[in-house]
Amino acid sequence: MSGFATHRQRVHDVRLTPRAQHANLRTCVVMFAPYGFRATYHHLCVSAGVPGDLAADPLSLVRAVEELGAARQLWLADEAANAALRRREKAAGSR
Repeated sequence: MSGFATHRQRVHDVRLTPRAQHANLRTCVVMFAPYGFRATYHHLCVSAGVPGDLAADPLSLVRAVEELGAARQLWLADEAANAALRRREKAAGSR
């Protein structure tokens, strides 16, 4: 299965149809859904202004995936910091 970054790139690929770009956005949401799939997808659609007719504003999909990617980067940084803290605590014997 392809990773988040691959599907994010496919949303940016203008050679794909808006429907294919949309499918890749949804796959990104499946891979990272901080509020759950439906709530995250709804939030992205509202904040990026994704229209019902995807051909009307294909850049809205790019805006949505970029917002999701930025949130994912923050989450990954937090996870890395938490893992480092747990390693330090374990080495100190406090855990």
